[in-house]
Amino acid sequence: MKGIINKGGYLMLLAAIAGSFWFAAAPAQAAGASLFFSPGAGTYTIKEKFTVTVKATTGGQAINASEGVVSFDKNLLEVTAVSKGGSIFSLWTTEPSFSNANGTVSFGGGLPPPGYSGSSGKILSITFRTKAVGTAQIRFTTGAILANDGKGSNILVSMGTGSFNIAAKEEPRPEPAKPNTAPTPPPPVKKEPEVTEYNLPVITSPTHPDQNSWSGKNEVEFKWELPAEIMAVSMDFNKDNGTVPEGVNQGLFNSKIYSKVEDGTRFFHLRYFDGKKWGTAAHYRVLIDTVGPLPFKIEVMTRDSGNWPTLDFKASDALSGVGYYDIFINSLEEKKANLAEDLSKSSLSFQLPALEIGEHTALIRAVDLAGNETTETVKFTVQPIETPIIKNYPREIKSSDQFFISGTALENILVNISLQAEDGKIIGKTAHSDKNGNWFEVFDRGLADGRYLAWVEGENSNGLKSVPSEKVSFLVSPPIFARIGSFVINYFTVIASLLFMIILIVFLLLYIIGIIRRKLKKETVEIEEVLHKNMVGLKRTVDEEFSELGRLKKPAEIKDETEKMKSVIAEHIAATENKILKEIKDVEEILK
Repeated sequence: MKGIINKGGYLMLLAAIAGSFWFAAAPAQAAGASLFFSPGAGTYTIKEKFTVTVKATTGGQAINASEGVVSFDKNLLEVTAVSKGGSIFSLWTTEPSFSNANGTVSFGGGLPPPGYSGSSGKILSITFRTKAVGTAQIRFTTGAILANDGKGSNILVSMGTGSFNIAAKEEPRPEPAKPNTAPTPPPPVKKEPEVTEYNLPVITSPTHPDQNSWSGKNEVEFKWELPAEIMAVSMDFNKDNGTVPEGVNQGLFNSKIYSKVEDGTRFFHLRYFDGKKWGTAAHYRVLIDTVGPLPFKIEVMTRDSGNWPTLDFKASDALSGVGYYDIFINSLEEKKANLAEDLSKSSLSFQLPALEIGEHTALIRAVDLAGNETTETVKFTVQPIETPIIKNYPREIKSSDQFFISGTALENILVNISLQAEDGKIIGKTAHSDKNGNWFEVFDRGLADGRYLAWVEGENSNGLKSVPSEKVSFLVSPPIFARIGSFVINYFTVIASLLFMIILIVFLLLYIIGIIRRKLKKETVEIEEVLHKNMVGLKRTVDEEFSELGRLKKPAEIKDETEKMKSVIAEHIAATENKILKEIKDVEEILK
């Protein structure tokens, strides 16, 4: 049995081969495609044979392949034959086959472009024989319909079911014993008139348009056309698919709504009355399931050392059955996988994809055939593999040399080597460890001068990584002649700078001294002028005072004049002293 999600399956290959002839793929329609049974219901007796046709509706677009597995109740039914006569498919990846032991019928087929588009494409027919009294269910456990779009897109949106009542055979009554007389010829057989349909209604349901698909809606609306001659209708809605409504006038209307309908299989029955007699009863089935799958458990398993963990899970649903599972890892924005239910397996498994080392959360959403869902989550940790060890590397190399690094790790894994320069730029290379776990790698010449950090990280064939190793450092320096030349250039630059600074300082000192000398010379001249002027003034004052003193003859007048002269000379000397002190202070300010 080939799973529909197996990317390497024959069905996908068939779709790809057929789609390679398709040059103008049409976009997928919103309606989607469906698999269903025809008929989807019926009543039979024990040991009776009946045939069910597996059909496909394409939702308005072309398809070129389909596959599926039909499951039936092996305690009530057995398959006597499967036939692909009249099928829309001409190529078969899985020849139609059945297993009464497992209660399954498998098929997988396709056709070349332009494919098939329609609402009732026959895929194969299955002939059943009834075995015991009861209600036998048949349904698809897996299925796929691939669009003729060049990519093999799975456009299947629904899978129908079938329900068949099996009743016991009526035993024929024993004929009474005949007297021992000569046999008389039997009376002529009266041919019963063939039963024909009379005013058979055509029922539709806008809320439940597909009689073979489960729905999560429990409000059901039925509609039908009323021909002009119809005067009344009689109807019923129950669990019995064979009910014929009694000929009771319930009015004249063309629709009916039932609210809060219980989950399960229900049948709507309708008859017309045209004023003469009641017509043939029509029946319409609805499948209602408003409850999601039962809670289930997710187990995180690590079956192989050095491989990603596996999620094991299985949900169940009391009515419609689980249709598929959506799987999300860490985020609901990106779906990691979509798995179809497989009734033949007691548990489904999903191999986790490449993830970062550390803790993660998985969410699995189980969706039943009516669209109800139940979600479960589980936390798990991705463990790292053993970290490689760095053993040998040069602590210092010239820029003209090649850097090498070596060490040990797990056998036959990738060793990702990273070198980080001082500016943050990272150079990477990958080495391979041998069967003994040894690894070695050489980097090309041309590493820029400076100090580098180096570390390694392991990665096995499954993509599992280790944590990074400890970082080691090494120095890349220029050649010796470049270093000596650089030293000489740097030394000359320093000496020249020092000489320039000394010369500049000397010139500045000489300039400052020149300014000071000019200022001192100016102040000295000013002092000389002040002294000269004041001494001349003092001499003139003294001469004038002595001349005035010579004109006096009386002692008292001489005494008074003498005192006045002293006072004038003292004031003149004090003023001269103040001026000299001021000039001296100016000189002191210059010398500071």
